[in-house]
Amino acid sequence: MNRVLICPTAFEMEPLRPLARKAGMDLLVCGVGPAQAAYATTRYLEKNRTPLIILAGIGGAYLEPLIASRKAFIAKNEVFADLGRCTGDGFEPIEIGGRHLKTSYTLVEEEESLVEMVKESSYLGLSSMATVSCVSGSRERAAMISAFLGVDIENMEGAAVALVCKNYGVRLMELRSVSNLSGDTNKANWDIKGALHLLVKGFGEFVELLEAWQKDK
Repeated sequence: MNRVLICPTAFEMEPLRPLARKAGMDLLVCGVGPAQAAYATTRYLEKNRTPLIILAGIGGAYLEPLIASRKAFIAKNEVFADLGRCTGDGFEPIEIGGRHLKTSYTLVEEEESLVEMVKESSYLGLSSMATVSCVSGSRERAAMISAFLGVDIENMEGAAVALVCKNYGVRLMELRSVSNLSGDTNKANWDIKGALHLLVKGFGEFVELLEAWQKDK
């Protein structure tokens, strides 16, 4: 069974393609946003078996030091940031039958040996991530999400793919580089080229780390 690399766009997939093919991975461009990501992942898993899905792409950083770190980040956890009831200072979870809808997913446990391997790497870090349907259009909204949920990076697919993988019993790992501060709509401040470069560097190191980690398990 092949491992699978999923990217939201062909733009993000193309620079990773040579490394992924060399590692024997299947490739899937899922589309942008939680609905398309969940749909594409479900279609794939209905027809194929895999022990591991890797979701990779570019996101926005809630915290400026993440951009300065010059790393790509493996998600420790994912959360649907805007699934619930929006209030003036955060979100309230939806409750049905006395139970809250599940909105968060742990992707890497703190005790896994992978954590120490990442800490010793050159281009990788660990981060908490949030999935939104509508990206933050202001620094105020971005700061509110970050503070309320304790997350560092914003994206549009991670939690949706995590939900599908959980239901199919498939391990998910997510890798993101960051191109800009979330909420900064001035594209002159974005560094897409640099983020792609770091995504490639991080993915290459991640593939090597993954092989060592699976041998260590």
